[in-house]
Amino acid sequence: MEPVSLGILSLAALTLLLFSGVRIAFATALCGFLGLWMLRGYDPAAALSATSIIGHLTNYNLLVLPLFILMGFFAYHAGITRDLYWAARQWCGHLPGGLAIATILGAAGFAAACGASTASAAVMGRVALPELKKYGYDDRVSTGCVAAGGTMATMIPPSVLMVVYGFIAEQSIGALLLAGILPGLLEAVSYSIMLLVRFRLNPALGPPIRGITWPDRFRSLTGVWGLIVLIVHVMGGIYSGVATPTEAAGVGALGACAMALPRLTGRKFWGAVVETARASSLIFAIVAGVLIYVHFLGFTGMPGAVAAFIATLDAPPMVVLIGILALYLVLGMFLDGIGMILLTVPIILPTIQHLGIHPIVFGVLVIRMVEIGLITPPVGLNGYVLRGVAPNVSMGDMFRGCGWFDFDDVINVGILLAFPQIILLIPQTMIR
Repeated sequence: MEPVSLGILSLAALTLLLFSGVRIAFATALCGFLGLWMLRGYDPAAALSATSIIGHLTNYNLLVLPLFILMGFFAYHAGITRDLYWAARQWCGHLPGGLAIATILGAAGFAAACGASTASAAVMGRVALPELKKYGYDDRVSTGCVAAGGTMATMIPPSVLMVVYGFIAEQSIGALLLAGILPGLLEAVSYSIMLLVRFRLNPALGPPIRGITWPDRFRSLTGVWGLIVLIVHVMGGIYSGVATPTEAAGVGALGACAMALPRLTGRKFWGAVVETARASSLIFAIVAGVLIYVHFLGFTGMPGAVAAFIATLDAPPMVVLIGILALYLVLGMFLDGIGMILLTVPIILPTIQHLGIHPIVFGVLVIRMVEIGLITPPVGLNGYVLRGVAPNVSMGDMFRGCGWFDFDDVINVGILLAFPQIILLIPQTMIR
């Protein structure tokens, strides 16, 4: 069979396996190994599969993943989530929709210590939803805020998806992490403005909080200074070139552990380490399986064939890019973000580079589309995570509450497409 045809057949088989419920790590490893076997024979396929895994998973840069994950777990045990939310509540609670805005700002703050969207949504749900319920906020608005706020953890550094994209696209992980700062802040600000307008037009969605004094506001800041100092050191180290992303992640994990010490029992410490090992193992298993499959796709010549086909369409680069992003939006409704990026980027990136689009700009836009998929039915993962935190709210109401945020997200993507310099501004000024 001709190699490109074999690659197309393998994609069909992989899609069937994934929709049948087979784990992405096993499905990709199986399809990749069988494809290599058919192209090169059994012994070369076994050798290539082993060397591709060992050669990549021992990469020093990948150590940043478990360190950032550990930092997030320590930050959670340090009570940072509650402190951030309380500070945002004290400063924004008097505004129309103040508690909803506080939820968004608290989620944005926690995203700077936690790189996983679903974990952020689950933690913020436990902290914010009881308070929103207490003040009579609409359930759809409340769950929508928490679900959408959780997605910011995939954009605001330290983002696990940014690290994965940088690894597979062979881009600077430090530059990618810095590239997520301004788009993440844009997201938080636009969400807050949208909520402010909604609540001003419809005060019945939830009342503002009265009686907050200026001393209350300043006292609330005592719980967040530690995180601010930590993030400045971590991201400042990367920006200035003093530390590599891996070294900065080590500093972040150690600093978060020090912040958590007053509340960190032996059981909680062990739990943070075990959860970090579990999450890291899951990610590395997906990476290993996809590496085998990507290795096979390289032999088929599919990435080059896709780039050549798109070049024959003679369409403007912006039109092609929007079409690719629309494809990611659909995929994001069904697939895990890590697996989706690992599977698609090796195929699509040659096309993106041929069109003259900066790989870092493309990476941020792809992750933005993954964020939208996380709160869009039928498989918006953040909605299902919140189902465990708010069992009395129907999935329909949750996704309806996310609709306003989806609309806001589309506007944000349009802004980034029109002004990609927002993405590149900080990375281009970083000291190398």
